[in-house]
Amino acid sequence: MSAEARRATILESVLPLFARQGFANTTTRQLAEAAGISEALLYKHFESKESIYAEIQNVGCRKTDPALERIASLEASTSTLVHIIYFLMRSLAMGQPGDPVDWETRHRLILSSCLEDGAFPRYLFKNHFSCCFAKVRACLDAATAAGDLADVPVNKRNRLLFAHHLGCMIGIMHLPEKPAVDYSISREELFHEAVWFVLRGMGLNDKAIATYYNPKALAFFFGSAGPAARRNSA
Repeated sequence: MSAEARRATILESVLPLFARQGFANTTTRQLAEAAGISEALLYKHFESKESIYAEIQNVGCRKTDPALERIASLEASTSTLVHIIYFLMRSLAMGQPGDPVDWETRHRLILSSCLEDGAFPRYLFKNHFSCCFAKVRACLDAATAAGDLADVPVNKRNRLLFAHHLGCMIGIMHLPEKPAVDYSISREELFHEAVWFVLRGMGLNDKAIATYYNPKALAFFFGSAGPAARRNSA
């Protein structure tokens, strides 16, 4: 096994451990055991626990997501805004098929980091989420010009952040085997209610939502059978 392949295997093995225990409560001995190697070999590939955690922050962010490429190719419009929100909420609340870091591990990493110094989510927002802001602003401006958007006393950046927080919290509520909250509907129905809620929060009027929010068409666009197939969909 090459050094690069070994490093990748180690990172994949220790991700769940960091997700469960957090950075501060995880020892290098535990990391080595999770990877099935000695501490000496662990240090051969990573100089410290901090360097492993820093590398983990990049895991899952190197691979270009075809769905994001498709969104980037769309002109700023009300329709594109709906596409962005649908994709964001599906990724956070339900998970993305083929994600190199599985949905549960990613949420646990975010949650455990927030209970410590917040380094992991801070890194994600700064390096891998901030690129969405310009596109969303442009879409909100286009929706306003088209008469699809009501005046909302919330700045455009925070509208996207609030959407992210809602999707993330829905996911976190479903981390336990028995969800922490009983929404009394299926995960698929919950997902669609959350998207509708966010679109209204963004300022879209009922006519715009009815025109552009077509779950079947959006699932087809993103090449997905829909969120019903995800974990705990019922």
